[in-house]
Amino acid sequence: MGMGLGSTNRTTAHAVARGALAAVACASASWLAACSDAPASLTERAWVELGPGGEAIARVITSADSCPSIEVDGRALAMSVRAEPDPPLFPVLTCELTLPAGARAAALGPRPLPLPPSGEPARVAVVGDTGCRLETGDPPQSCNDPVAWPFARVATAIADLAPDVILHVGDYLYRESPCPEGDGGCAGSPFGYDWETIDADFFAPAEPLFRAAPLALTRGNHESCSRAGAVWFRFLDPRPYDGACVDYTEPYAIELGSLQLLMFDSSAANDRSVAPAQLALYRPQFDQVARLAGPRALFATHRPMWVFGHAGEQDGMEVLFTGNPTLEAASENQLPAGVEIALSGHVHLQELLAFDAARSPQFVIGNGGTSLDPPIQTPLAGLEIGGAVVADAFVRDDFGFATLEPKDVGWRATMYDVAGGAVLGCDVAGSVLTCAPPAR
Repeated sequence: MGMGLGSTNRTTAHAVARGALAAVACASASWLAACSDAPASLTERAWVELGPGGEAIARVITSADSCPSIEVDGRALAMSVRAEPDPPLFPVLTCELTLPAGARAAALGPRPLPLPPSGEPARVAVVGDTGCRLETGDPPQSCNDPVAWPFARVATAIADLAPDVILHVGDYLYRESPCPEGDGGCAGSPFGYDWETIDADFFAPAEPLFRAAPLALTRGNHESCSRAGAVWFRFLDPRPYDGACVDYTEPYAIELGSLQLLMFDSSAANDRSVAPAQLALYRPQFDQVARLAGPRALFATHRPMWVFGHAGEQDGMEVLFTGNPTLEAASENQLPAGVEIALSGHVHLQELLAFDAARSPQFVIGNGGTSLDPPIQTPLAGLEIGGAVVADAFVRDDFGFATLEPKDVGWRATMYDVAGGAVLGCDVAGSVLTCAPPAR
């Protein structure tokens, strides 16, 4: 569970010349098929991100001295500077361009950029908690091993399914401490809250996602101001950048035809207790979500409101942690009637919960690559959480991702393994969740 203590920004243990950054990025993804046809400068990353209202924002991170132009429907449009280089932590230039509404084609040089669907998406891919975990006090993850850290494989499998939108439910940077000396599994890995580390942990392995579909990005607790907040606001936040890091940002809606993504920043929400100051901040935000919500919405936030996780054993019995008391109290355990599924990460597994109350199911998709949490042994159906009883629960403790496909009523949800094999299919209709392994 991504709940480590805050720490201060620091430089990486080994400063690398700008030209060497490309070699590090490609070496960290030498097993990634897309590496061979990546941009000529591997410090250049390009993607399209969805922002408030559903605006499509083209972003480019480059080692060049100026921003490129993007060709949109046959016209060259100049990108503007989002963030100037700030060595040694950020030796790259960040550029952006809000694409015209209704654009039919966009390209960065010879590279096409994916655009949002003209109507509602036929398929939304969901992934979360993707970085390679290097944190003092935890066993180091083998970042150099695509089996032990499979995010690049997950990204390729998602791209192969050709989704219309890719939702990342947060936590991109996990390499917070140096690889232990003599550990070949992560030898040579960068660490810290800087460009080199986020490129190795997210941008390089996520290249297939950038080519497949526009991204909707949720802020995780690893992107809080005490951790990688500077990385989040410089590169990933969809709103204008002013150089500041703030712990709380306002919710917003991404409109996708008749569907909505309601994006909610829970990066700072206390998992253990309810602080009055946080309650006073989050209550108006849930009121704002209610005002934004339409009749068919997905609620996306990093920390799940309702979740169970393994917290050890006592007297031979499994102990479970449950939910987020801050979000539960601030929302009064209610989401707007139009919210059909709540989507989160934070707990490193897949967990689907449906309730006996008129409440949207909670999906936790936190198994995109970082070290998995211990498996849950206790049957969850029949347990109480947030003032409701779990009617159905499905838990999977392996790497993978999910897709959601809208139906006339409800959704078809599919859970996938690392290679893109379907392992569970679910129909969501109101508060009812019906799941079964797919037919072979």
